[in-house]
Amino acid sequence: MNNKIVKNSSFYTVFFTILIIVLYFVGFTLKDYVPGGSPEDFSGFIWKNINSFQNDFANSLLNYGDMADANFPGFYILSYFNPFAYSIKSFHLFSLIIGFLTFISFGYLLNKKDPNNLILNYSLASLILILPFFISRVYWGTSAGLGWLIFVLLLIYLNKILDFFYTNKFISKSDIFILCFLSSLLLYIRASFVFFALYIVLYFFFIIKKKDLNILIFLFFSLFSLPGIYFINLWSEQSTSNINAFNVLNIKNIFLNFPILSSYFTFYFFPIIIIWLKKIDKSILHHYLKIFFFLLIVYSTLYVLGKFEYLADYNFGGGAILKFNYIILEDNYLLLLLSSVFGCCLLYNFIEKDFLKNIILILPIFFVYGLADFPFQDYFEPLLLFLFFGGKFQSSLYDLFISNKKLSFYLYFIYFFSYLNISVYIKNFY
Repeated sequence: MNNKIVKNSSFYTVFFTILIIVLYFVGFTLKDYVPGGSPEDFSGFIWKNINSFQNDFANSLLNYGDMADANFPGFYILSYFNPFAYSIKSFHLFSLIIGFLTFISFGYLLNKKDPNNLILNYSLASLILILPFFISRVYWGTSAGLGWLIFVLLLIYLNKILDFFYTNKFISKSDIFILCFLSSLLLYIRASFVFFALYIVLYFFFIIKKKDLNILIFLFFSLFSLPGIYFINLWSEQSTSNINAFNVLNIKNIFLNFPILSSYFTFYFFPIIIIWLKKIDKSILHHYLKIFFFLLIVYSTLYVLGKFEYLADYNFGGGAILKFNYIILEDNYLLLLLSSVFGCCLLYNFIEKDFLKNIILILPIFFVYGLADFPFQDYFEPLLLFLFFGGKFQSSLYDLFISNKKLSFYLYFIYFFSYLNISVYIKNFY
């Protein structure tokens, strides 16, 4: 009987994984309906910029400050060498394959962490293929699609180096060079990934603490930063455009955006929370209930004092939970505050088990993504899955996930499939 249950369970796991993959490729034919702003970005400036680099590389690079893209031009430079960038159709097909390779690479990353669950690891990795913002970016060939692939490759290589360190194997100069190169390449494609470069530096400085490796990290990052520093100075002198990343960055935004960013943790870890509530020991539950109600009192006090009123008027950004609040009731944001409280409990869980390793990852995330005027959810999708499933948030929740991978897959499939359908409906038919 038990063997039959296992076989049936494995069959359904494979079935739903294949279904996800099929949906990914079928969805590409319906890419006009995807949520998010990727279609508008592609038609508005991305394809124009790709053609500009194709036709006049040097002039486009020199005048990039006027090209309406706040990221560095790494994506367009690579597109110049891309043999599939000769037409929109071929370029989109290329991006579709990049997204699928991201899934394959993610599955490889998970399998390296837990080699006893090959099918489950790739099943969990396939979940990104039904995430609305991920497929939107990939289907339309934005820089984020390429960025996610390089990010997963960077995670794989970082894990390789950390394995060397924790097993007392030699870490060569070439290992550090490649690590810094991938991180810098990622930064030149998507500027927001500077948070992970900070994480790498902090990890080597506070955790690994080897002077020779720290010096190499500093030297290689300094070397790779020189082109960026040069062109930032050049563009700042030449550009007449108002589209500049620095125009929308402000330290005070970190505090204003905290409720929204912490709510993203609740949104993407909601299935894990369900499993946690089912499996949790009563004594541990009481411990977290104390934290939850303490935070609830703090948030309630700030709410009464009117400190959250700015959350009632977000035309851009804010994420799915805040938008759902607006649908329920105009200018409503109470559900967002509640999800932020849960998000703070999750953050506490992360730093409770291994404070230093988790805090040097959490702080750069909140600092870098919190600086912007508009905290868009698509920056966190599937970032938080890559980090959590990949073991970067070491915590009791991660241990729970590892011991309940099959249940996690089923819950996440139902959750993300519903999320995808609701997102498409709201954008196109609501």
